[in-house]
Amino acid sequence: MLDADDFASVFPDDIAYDNELIEEIQENKKSLGGRTFFERLLELLQIKSVRRAYPPPTPSHLEKLHEAIVSAPIAQHYKHSLLFYLLKDLDGAYEGETELSTTFARRVQLAPRFWTFVEGLWALDHLDCRTAVARLTHPSIIPTFPDEIMLVLLSRAAAGQQGRRRGVGATAREGREREREGEDVSVLPLAYYDCANPPLVGQQIKVEFVRYLAARSVTETFYWIRARPEQEQRVLLEVLVKETLDRHAWDEEEEAGEGQDGAATYSREERAVELVGLPFTEEEEEWVESYLTEGKGRTLRGAADTVQMRRIATGRLEKVVAEGMAKGRKYEQVNWEVLRDGIKRGLGPRGELEGMGLSA
Repeated sequence: MLDADDFASVFPDDIAYDNELIEEIQENKKSLGGRTFFERLLELLQIKSVRRAYPPPTPSHLEKLHEAIVSAPIAQHYKHSLLFYLLKDLDGAYEGETELSTTFARRVQLAPRFWTFVEGLWALDHLDCRTAVARLTHPSIIPTFPDEIMLVLLSRAAAGQQGRRRGVGATAREGREREREGEDVSVLPLAYYDCANPPLVGQQIKVEFVRYLAARSVTETFYWIRARPEQEQRVLLEVLVKETLDRHAWDEEEEAGEGQDGAATYSREERAVELVGLPFTEEEEEWVESYLTEGKGRTLRGAADTVQMRRIATGRLEKVVAEGMAKGRKYEQVNWEVLRDGIKRGLGPRGELEGMGLSA
């Protein structure tokens, strides 16, 4: 069995991190929240590494990082997993028949679940999201950094959408990333969520996930919010409403010309119609109406229209009659004023009684 404590036994003399690899890793950090998952592992395992630990800029830095890992008071399989990760970085510079990392893993008898887990994190650190999700959702893997992983997947899915909008205007680096990840990574956050069931603890990850879901289905997002803890629901429902009505989100989708799966755009009209038709409870109805009439949502395009459409759809016609509204543009000779007058005539005396809080 290989002696992992001996630096020379693990790392060949002529193999080191070159400038291109170091620059790639540093650039990838921008898409990973400022640090790689390898660095997160070092912190989780309380490895007291040297300054500028990763990526190691010189062979001496690599040796110091190796020493910090093998001297740490942690289980041997954790040490082997970290060294396996570093060797995967160097596989591209090695010209042997078998990859350095594979040879090492076999010689130290690294358990398959650790092998798979490290391959997943390494792929994610190198923005190969498809491979990462395939490895990190393996049944043998205990989810680690699930929310952080989800944030990266959501970020890459959004970047993929922007890349498709840019088309031929994309940079060479963006082109390489799209080629490496395949045509579409937008399904990966949902795939990871369904398989790994991340808790989504932080407010940022919950908001970003609702925004992601809302771009796919307003109705499914609504039922997902309902399944969340009660104290979270109002804020997340407001996020759903904002994402549905926000003109900036609409403009981006319409400019893209395609939905997240390459199908026709999930239009603002479709989203708004779904929102108006959702089966809110009385409490949810109050939350949404309050958000659109008194809260931050009152400045959203179509906020007042949405409130009136909800009232009509749910049969609260007396409120439509009792409260004034802007005329709005005419559609086939009908605007809100015409519609309100028609409802008022249809209700007759009953509308007046209900408007005063009385019933016939």
